[in-house]
Order: sequence, then C-alpha cells, then structure tokens
Amino acid sequence: MVEERKKEVLDRIIELADKLDKNGTLDLLEGISEISTDAITYLTDPRILKIWANIAYLLHILEMIEPTIVSVMGNNLSKHLSEELKPEVFREPPKLGPMGIIKMLNDKDVQVALGFIFLFLKAFGKTITTSGKQLTEMMDMMQKQFELMKQQRKELGI
Repeated sequence: MVEERKKEVLDRIIELADKLDKNGTLDLLEGISEISTDAITYLTDPRILKIWANIAYLLHILEMIEPTIVSVMGNNLSKHLSEELKPEVFREPPKLGPMGIIKMLNDKDVQVALGFIFLFLKAFGKTITTSGKQLTEMMDMMQKQFELMKQQRKELGI
C-alpha cells in the first residue's frame, strides 16, 4: 500500500516536471536558482526595497490620474522629445543666456509648458501645505502619547 502510494506520487511529480519543462517554467526556475546570493542580498537590501516601494507609490499616483490623459500625453511627449533631442544636440548642447531665456518666453509652446509647470507647482504647494498640517497633527498626537506613557511609567515606578 505504501509502495503504491509512493509510485503514484512519483508519477505525479514526473508528470508535473514534464508540464513545467514543456511550458518553459522549468527553465525559468532553473535560471532563478542560479541567481547568486549577492544578487538576492542586494535585491532584499532595505534601501533597495524602499526605492521599489517609492516607485510603486509613484505608479499608484499615476494610476489615479485619468488614464487617457497620461496615455495621450506620454505618447506625444515621447514623439516630440525624439524630434527635438537628436544625437547632434548632445554633441553641441544649446547654450541659453539670460537674453535667450527672455526670447524663449515668446515661444507659444514654452508658454503652454510654463502654464502646466505652474499648475503642477500650485498642486505641489497645496500638497506640501496639507502634508505639513497632517504631519504636525500626527507629531502632536505622538508627543501627547509619549507624555502619557512617561506618566504611566512614572506612576508604575518603572
């Protein structure tokens, strides 16, 4: 009975391994198993995990913006950047002095871009103000809680 059960289990393992091999999963698992300990250590470093968490949060923010707007603007930004940023531009980057900046302010596209930048700055300023209030309230609550804990420890003689 035990031998028959072992045979069934081995048959299932072989069948599963065959499926994994056919769909490429076995190769993937083999590749993953060859990742060095250093790479795993690096990927699990708290600083790297924090970076990934921040990237995920930024993606979450983008996700909340109207998808059509993000898609259309992203596509057009990519198109126009590739038109403007040719390899030659990097060989001799344009230099812009104070008078050049003033001249650029007459450009319609620059004016529209500045308008959007100022909309972003306004939203960012509101964010800083709101966040500052919220963080101040949180710190005040934490301070009160800390004082209460100190008082309780004092009463308990700790």
